[in-house]
Amino acid sequence: MKKIIDFSSRLRSFKFIVLCLTLLNIRFATAQNSEILEAKHLMEVDQAQKAIAVLTKAVQTYPAVASVSYYLGMAQLKNGQRDVALKTFDKGISIDEKEPLNHVGKGHRSMLENNPQKAKLDFDKALSLSKSKNVAVLQAIADAYMVDPKLSKDALNLLTKAKALDDHDTETFILMGDAYLQQNNGGLAVSSYERAASLNAKIAEPHYKIGLVYLRSRNYPAAQEAFSKAIEVDPGYTLAYKELGENYYSQKEAAKAVTAYEKYLTLTENPEPAKLRMAFFLFMAKDYAKANAMFEALVKKPDVPPVSLRFYAVSLFEAGDFVKSRTIFEQYFAKAKPEEIDASDYGYYGKLLQKVGADSLAVGAFQKSLDLEPKQSEILQQQAEIYFKLKKYPEAIAAYQKLKVLKTKLSSADLYTVGRACYFYSQTEKLKEDTATQIQLLLKADTAFQKLIELQPNMTISYSWAARTKASLDPETEQGLAKPYYEKLIEKALPTPDKNRNDLIEAYSYLGYYHFLKREKVPAKTNWEKVLALDPNSEAARTALDELKKM
Repeated sequence: MKKIIDFSSRLRSFKFIVLCLTLLNIRFATAQNSEILEAKHLMEVDQAQKAIAVLTKAVQTYPAVASVSYYLGMAQLKNGQRDVALKTFDKGISIDEKEPLNHVGKGHRSMLENNPQKAKLDFDKALSLSKSKNVAVLQAIADAYMVDPKLSKDALNLLTKAKALDDHDTETFILMGDAYLQQNNGGLAVSSYERAASLNAKIAEPHYKIGLVYLRSRNYPAAQEAFSKAIEVDPGYTLAYKELGENYYSQKEAAKAVTAYEKYLTLTENPEPAKLRMAFFLFMAKDYAKANAMFEALVKKPDVPPVSLRFYAVSLFEAGDFVKSRTIFEQYFAKAKPEEIDASDYGYYGKLLQKVGADSLAVGAFQKSLDLEPKQSEILQQQAEIYFKLKKYPEAIAAYQKLKVLKTKLSSADLYTVGRACYFYSQTEKLKEDTATQIQLLLKADTAFQKLIELQPNMTISYSWAARTKASLDPETEQGLAKPYYEKLIEKALPTPDKNRNDLIEAYSYLGYYHFLKREKVPAKTNWEKVLALDPNSEAARTALDELKKM
């Protein structure tokens, strides 16, 4: 009887020990899962170093649990530490060779090394050890296969098995969404992500990935809604802010893009690679001071891409720092490949050269821009204006002829400049003996000024230049071609005589001379007296009046 009691007592003690060990294992497993989930979340929110720190501590805390090594190795892989990850996986295998996940980890590394044949050996080993009934293993291999989008079908086959084993696992549906997206099936991808979100309302990843699908298809409102939902679920979900910024940038909502990206930069563990993008956003938001401060730090790096120099140069130009802008532009042109340089780059450079007074160089920059893209009316107009300023009248006239083709209708300013270019060129020493060309140019000038009168019938310059042109076409004043235009000029100028004093003197002088030639003494005298009233020192008026007295 005593033996039976002793046995019963020992049995109860054994059961108690087993229960304690079971509870201890459960506690350890719960702790491990908590740390693994924390690390996975840290990886999701762009905190790789923190994730590695959490898992490194977990490996030390649970040295006999081989699966923790897998998660640490995966964090290291995703952080670009492939050789370190391989050692971690090998250590996990040495702890427990029958733990399949570390074999998957080695296979994942082989996939990253573009060696799918070697990876499959590890995957087959893991499937054999787990008898293809471990959801985590199936998910891990599927994730590894998606390193190569061509293997997304293999990934889906494994995930379908995982779903059959447990159709309430959110990770399975997230991975299925990833696989469908690799197959360019956005509909099924979104459905899978939505299923994951419905299974766990506390995770942001499905909403974030739905946003990526919509961003990819340029459905910006839907993408914005999804990213905003991810942030609502998890206000610290770093990458949602990043993509929300990209979404706003694509819609040219620069201020909102800057706000979202600023939040991303405060949350991400490694903000440096994103600063260039932020500088672009600030540039689009026209916050040139902040953009320039960011660009200035970025362009000091030896491997600075030419595009950074380009935007920095333009941003400096817009901020009014023309001297520094010119320096950066020259660095850009020296570093960029010819095929990388855009017509707008030379266009901006030409405007910059104008600002610093280098008009001759500006013309050359504008020509390079036009060589790349001839149909630029703004650049062609600026080039034409500089040619006129430099008194290169033939080049200015040619530029305006090209501009007329692009604009179909020249503006008042265009007509005013091209008309004067034709007029001034006709008066040059070079054409003194070429009467035919002179007349041709004057007729072109006349056409421009007649159109200017139509567009600006109340502007005195319309009539003054038309009158001068007509006077040049009638150099002996025999026909009086300029007479009606000078008369109209007087009519428009008289309400403001002080402002139009010189034009009035010119008009009265012409009319006085015209009537003098016609021996029309009274109107001739009247006009010359008006000249003298405006300019008491006019020798021409005094001489003409003296001659009229003798007539």
